[in-house]
Amino acid sequence: MTTVLQCTKLTDGAVSVKIAASSMRPLDARGVIYNVPLDISTDDLVACLASQGVKFVKRFRFKSNYSSELKDSKSVFLEITTADLPGEVKVGYLFFRVKQYVP
Repeated sequence: MTTVLQCTKLTDGAVSVKIAASSMRPLDARGVIYNVPLDISTDDLVACLASQGVKFVKRFRFKSNYSSELKDSKSVFLEITTADLPGEVKVGYLFFRVKQYVP
């Protein structure tokens, strides 16, 4: 059995496959770290994690049951420039295990 990408001819017609350039670049890895102290700002996180391949951070926010005001969470979203997630990241003297982000 031959897969379509390996075929050069299908019945009497030639086969050509075009792959968009955007689909050929590796996707950035996305992860989440938990229990990050609230006194560490996202700017500080970016500064500490840039050397570890992290290019974007965002602290998750939530609404409490008693207020419609959004509050910062201790969970932080990471976008990493490599295709593979690191096992952990270091922020100052703290280490955080990186888990796969599932939207």
